[in-house]
Amino acid sequence: MARIGLLSTEHPPSPLVLALAPVLAATGCSVAAAIDDFLPFDCDRLEDGGLMMLRGAGARASERIPAERVFWIGEPPFTRPIPIGRTLGKARFHEVAGLLTGKARGGALEKAVIETGAYILTGLREFDRTSAFYAMEGGLTSGTAAERFALIFGEDALRNPGEVAPLAAKRRDVMADRRGAISAWNGGPLRAALETLGPRGAIGRIAEAGFVTGPRKPVARLYGEDDAALDKAEGQVRGALKLG
Repeated sequence: MARIGLLSTEHPPSPLVLALAPVLAATGCSVAAAIDDFLPFDCDRLEDGGLMMLRGAGARASERIPAERVFWIGEPPFTRPIPIGRTLGKARFHEVAGLLTGKARGGALEKAVIETGAYILTGLREFDRTSAFYAMEGGLTSGTAAERFALIFGEDALRNPGEVAPLAAKRRDVMADRRGAISAWNGGPLRAALETLGPRGAIGRIAEAGFVTGPRKPVARLYGEDDAALDKAEGQVRGALKLG
């Protein structure tokens, strides 16, 4: 099977490429994926078990991916509403580790991984549509995708993702300013909040559409270096929230 490439043009990047690459590799594909973060600072690429991770993101990265065909996640037909999954920033690595180990299954990220991977496999004419879904589900649930991921980042990365992606020490849960069901998130304020939180900042535990807010029901958790950044980002996240 020919090597395929993955890159993200999302801004900010979602966890999708990081999660999708090892699951596709678990189906028998040879995969080269450009990721914006998480590789060691002195390393441009790592490769093992049919999976390559190399540093890069956006359109420029396409020239560096050694693959016969590159799929651009974030461009049609691979566009999805922000956020894909429940994390942005450094917290993405933690969410992907949880998905691959089975600790965080059944959410929007898993759905996006299975559907996107099945679409790619079907387009490559390696599987029919039904078989492509079974192949993606099997690659994830069998533990093979986790094994591919561990070959790149190490076994400890699955058990303790903070070793690869440490989160800022200060944390703050964000509450909605009124009660209601979440209908969507506005990507612009979420991007601004992530920039406010800085290089080690992150947004985690982002509530999915349909979640009903309440006084003791956080809609997101912020990770930041100082209280001033957390204060500003908290307002930006509230501004991103769309309630029905």
